[in-house]
Amino acid sequence: MSEMTMDFEAYFRETKAIMAELERADRQREWLEQGKRMGKQEGLEQGLERSMERGELCKVIKQVLKNMKKGKLISEIAEILDEDETVIRQIFICHEEHPDWTADQIATRIRN
Repeated sequence: MSEMTMDFEAYFRETKAIMAELERADRQREWLEQGKRMGKQEGLEQGLERSMERGELCKVIKQVLKNMKKGKLISEIAEILDEDETVIRQIFICHEEHPDWTADQIATRIRN
């Protein structure tokens, strides 16, 4: 009978250890899933922010090109749009090199 008790106790300890390991694995899985969700959310937020920044830059580029067609100088356009002359100059140069480019293409060149 004591041999049976020993076997049962060993079985019980082994079962308890396996259950503890499964619980640890479940917690790790939960942490990983939480990390994935947080990463996805952060990625979405960053993507939205970049998209908004790009949209704002494209709007400025369109305004610069419009004022260029009117024959305004870089300094005048910078003052009108309340932008740095360096940015306006970059747009000017890019447009002179690639007159057929869209505002989006110019934005890509300027940001890189």
